[in-house]
Amino acid sequence: MPGDYKSIVFINQSSGYLMIDIINAHSDLYDEIILLTGFLNPRETPLNPKVQVKYLSRYDRENNSSRFISWLKFYLQCWFYVFFKFKKSNFYFVSNPPLTLFLAAFKKSQSFVYLIYDVYPAALSENNIISKHSVLYRFWNYVNKIVLKKAKSIYTISEGMKSVFLDEINIKKDYRDKVKVIPVWTNNNFFISIPKSENIFLKKYQAFNKFIIAYSGNLGKTHPIEFLIESARHLKYDDDIIFFIIGEGDKKSKITNTINKEGLKNIKVLDFQPTEIFPHSLAAIDIGVVTLEENTAQLSVPSKLFNLMSVAKPVITVSNNTSELAKIINKNNMGENFSANDVIDICNFIIKLKENKSIYDQYSLNSKKASLNFTQDNAHKMIF
Repeated sequence: MPGDYKSIVFINQSSGYLMIDIINAHSDLYDEIILLTGFLNPRETPLNPKVQVKYLSRYDRENNSSRFISWLKFYLQCWFYVFFKFKKSNFYFVSNPPLTLFLAAFKKSQSFVYLIYDVYPAALSENNIISKHSVLYRFWNYVNKIVLKKAKSIYTISEGMKSVFLDEINIKKDYRDKVKVIPVWTNNNFFISIPKSENIFLKKYQAFNKFIIAYSGNLGKTHPIEFLIESARHLKYDDDIIFFIIGEGDKKSKITNTINKEGLKNIKVLDFQPTEIFPHSLAAIDIGVVTLEENTAQLSVPSKLFNLMSVAKPVITVSNNTSELAKIINKNNMGENFSANDVIDICNFIIKLKENKSIYDQYSLNSKKASLNFTQDNAHKMIF
């Protein structure tokens, strides 16, 4: 690469608004920017037009087998770009898919950064996919240690994730400062309050006069969402309350079948909403729901939490009390954290907020205030 010509390659199999913001933050720093991805999902901010997008194998979340196959396909396709076509570039690896780690391990020192959205192999172990005592688990953490030593920086999105990552590899103190915690963010200009009379989501589902509790996200095996059906059973005689479950994943058909079999009219299962409808769906709800399985509570932080802050929604979280999710909720007094078994307490909380406007408004105000701590400025803190 002649002279001072600078090139960087971003690798992320599913690239949404967070990745776009990070890439755009690099737009004035590099002459050439390439994104290797399987799926690009712009939201309010488009990807800078100077970015070259190379589409590879798309992430398939249908089941564990399809996930791994799509991870492997993407990983193998990246080899040509990483070690041949763009071998002299800097690299920005993301733990999506987790196999990108095994690309980073072969790059020279200081030529890449690594962004951890989920901690592997711990996440695979907690989901009973591989054993902590297996050779693969130990080898994976050995490679984690190599990548930490060689990376210019490693970014992750919570203190809990940083602790798990470092504790797993038992690294010397000299390297621990290379792992920097930068929380994810939301956009208060995209997610805004929308008058009910103008809300497309409310109009489509005829829910103008309903008190809406909604979960929007993955419906995978590791996402505890069955409590919403149980809550709908307990509250089925309150005609003012309705639940929405929005998303895709392993559990979707089972949940839908259960709801249909029991004839529950106060809970609906929907597909992911199009980008143009998404702000309307968030603005329409009264209480947002965010979940993490207890044994993975330190391994990720769902970005949907921060979007709910933008639209000033009280939040019900279901996770371990020591999770980063619970800590954010409790610190900002913007909702309550529960166990998935606390269905009666969850229902009582819903009724309390429905019937007491002053309490609801306080949670709502606190949620909006919290959003000011998680802005797009964080993308500029993740610079290579």
